[in-house]
Amino acid sequence: MHIDYDNLVLETESDVEQKLIMPLLTGPAYLNIPANKIFTKRYLAPSVLDKKANRNGGYYPDYAVFLRSFPVLIVEAKAPDVPVEVGYREASLYARQLNQSYPPDVNPCRFLISTNGTDLLFGIWDANPIFSLLVRNLRVGSNDLESLQRHCNADQLEAHAIACLRRTRSQNFVSPYELAGGAALLNAKLPVNEFAAELSPILRRYFSPSSQESNREIYERAYVSSSEITEYDRVLEALLKDRLSAQRGTIVQQLEPGRYGEENVDRVISDFSRDRPSTGQLQIVQGAVGSGKSLFMRRYKELLQPEPLVTRTRWAFVDFNSSPADLAHAESWLCSTFVESFQSENPTIDLASREVLRGIFSRNIQKRKVAYEEIGRASKEQEAITRAEDLMAWQDNPEESARGIADYVLGNRQEVLVTVMDNVDRLDLANQLHAFQLTLWFMQRTKCFVVLQMRDETYERYKDRPPLDTFRTGITFHITPPRFVDVVKRRLELSLEYLQKSMGEEQSYAIETGLRITYKKSALEKFLKHLYADIFDRTRNISRILEALAGRNIRRALDMFVSIITSGHLSETAITSTVLSGGGISISEHDILKILMRTEYRLASDHSGFVFNVLNCRPEWQKPDNFMLIDILYLLAVNRKRTGQIGLEGYFTCRFVADELQLRGYVPEDVLDGLNMLLRSELIAADHMNFSSVGYDDSVKILASGFMHVRILVGRIEYLYGIIPTTPIFDQNIARQLAEHVRVEMARGRTNVHQRVRAVEKLHAYLVQQQRRQVAPFSGSDDTGASYVLKHIEGALNHFRNVNDTVDAPDLLDM
Repeated sequence: MHIDYDNLVLETESDVEQKLIMPLLTGPAYLNIPANKIFTKRYLAPSVLDKKANRNGGYYPDYAVFLRSFPVLIVEAKAPDVPVEVGYREASLYARQLNQSYPPDVNPCRFLISTNGTDLLFGIWDANPIFSLLVRNLRVGSNDLESLQRHCNADQLEAHAIACLRRTRSQNFVSPYELAGGAALLNAKLPVNEFAAELSPILRRYFSPSSQESNREIYERAYVSSSEITEYDRVLEALLKDRLSAQRGTIVQQLEPGRYGEENVDRVISDFSRDRPSTGQLQIVQGAVGSGKSLFMRRYKELLQPEPLVTRTRWAFVDFNSSPADLAHAESWLCSTFVESFQSENPTIDLASREVLRGIFSRNIQKRKVAYEEIGRASKEQEAITRAEDLMAWQDNPEESARGIADYVLGNRQEVLVTVMDNVDRLDLANQLHAFQLTLWFMQRTKCFVVLQMRDETYERYKDRPPLDTFRTGITFHITPPRFVDVVKRRLELSLEYLQKSMGEEQSYAIETGLRITYKKSALEKFLKHLYADIFDRTRNISRILEALAGRNIRRALDMFVSIITSGHLSETAITSTVLSGGGISISEHDILKILMRTEYRLASDHSGFVFNVLNCRPEWQKPDNFMLIDILYLLAVNRKRTGQIGLEGYFTCRFVADELQLRGYVPEDVLDGLNMLLRSELIAADHMNFSSVGYDDSVKILASGFMHVRILVGRIEYLYGIIPTTPIFDQNIARQLAEHVRVEMARGRTNVHQRVRAVEKLHAYLVQQQRRQVAPFSGSDDTGASYVLKHIEGALNHFRNVNDTVDAPDLLDM
């Protein structure tokens, strides 16, 4: 980037900004400051300067350079007819006000530049200008430019930012578990709940996510049809249900599977059977991961097909769970998997028989007819050998076999061939798009009816772009997942029937004291019924928490419910005292949260359960802070109904998030790492549809799980107590006090509510102290994730103390 001073025409302040300042700041031959570190007045909050500045409203500097979250350089532009000293004074006052927000020995806003296009002043914030230059003399190689570069090039600014970082960075932190016994505490496990041990066969049979598509009882008797899906509450409805209606137009139809059929799928397969399109037909079925697309297709194939289709339709399921890591060139794998599945799904057709093989490869045989005849004239034996060798070669060629099977079914047998591309929605974005192209290739080669399962976000984002734009005229089906409560209820009904048929009238187990208890089968049934009622049949937040943590992923929901049933955190003694006395089993919100956080482990940690510590931070961050992850989630939660940079509701680029949080004092590189932590923990989702990593140009949105963490969990004593062992603490004294609470629990096996509250009170006092140390001169308001969370923690403590507060205003995140 070069400035042509000889032909430079500057008439307005805007000319000075665009034609002079930006090239001077970013040009490699000039100050060489990265453009993404330079922010304009639209980014900065206004400040009211003193009366001598002659400003009635707020003042915005024209440019500010941010490095490592610090504003290190302020640049003010003026029109050519305005004295350059006016701009320098305004920049100096702005810098002074910013620096007052930092500790006494930290003055990040150090460097000032003011120019009107003719003159340029450079200086330090608390002094008169160091030098004045004529703009026309700032030519490459000139002494004036070298002087400016020496005082304020990118390296100088970076060195100053690092010095500020060293002065403001908190001391090293320690997590309480490290002082209480180390990593061994986090790895310590509890045995499973012995009372529920007899439920293991039932859990494997009805609640194992891996068996739900293959277990006929599940798709026959435990399937939740569209008419049976109940409604979420208003907030979860917005977060969990599909919000694509505004984008769908008329090309997406909702699948409504009932007990006896699904009219939309009936229609398209019947039309295909009648019209026999020469190009084959593609049908996209979209929905969230785990929403039941695979289960629906299996149920449709086995139970819902109308009778005329049952006898005339052949099926194959290509499971992309076992696909190669890279699908860019996976044609051979696709065809091999198709052939294997076809044989498995259609056992009455023997692909190894001579008659069937000749039917499958009849087209190839016809092409070789003349060659066979010529060989046969010389030797009938050689003709037979050649025919056999050709059949073997074609049979060993997956692509030839797949095409031949399709020809045989659609042509020779005049039947319908349906191929389901299964579990494509579980792939990352790139492989989903590759799978779409593979599907088109397969359809064109086989001419069959192909069902492709795809994530709703992928379809909506790419439907007008290659390669999906080739399907613009098609009608896409959408499937809505059932709720956690609906799925579990249906599975439990089957479980109770299984109990009645398969288990003896009496069972036994040992309680914590070693005493062996004998109980009737009815007690186990009562356990399951009361467990379900306590979780779902009462108006409590725990069911919302469960549904939010599970999201729309039914597989994850089943895992969570199994963890609750078998958890060793449910006391066998407590269960015994209630069940054997004829009473119900009361499972509290506290119990369930504890189980969700710890599962089979004694303490909660990053690897122990389904809940994440939102107060976490990492030692490698440049400015570790307990509130950064909270502020990320809060920002995404508050803006979840806004349209982000890629045109989708709730999705914002990581660069946007990092820039916004930089105004609150967080380093952009730390924010990006925090976004990756939240992504891997599935509290946020990325536009590329996998949970591995994101960069600045990727977009993210908050998931229901992330929303529930910041909206509900941070206001629960059990959650706050549960995260204490792994929360980084920068105050060594507080860390030792919290570590003592951890030691007590490990020694005694459990703690009472008063002990937990005392620990949370110490955590709260520490967090209040940490917030006071934060410096965020640009945040513009107290509406931050940190202040939001502290308010909720205080509310939880007041609720326990029975403090009679006034009625709170509506929660901002519920609006």
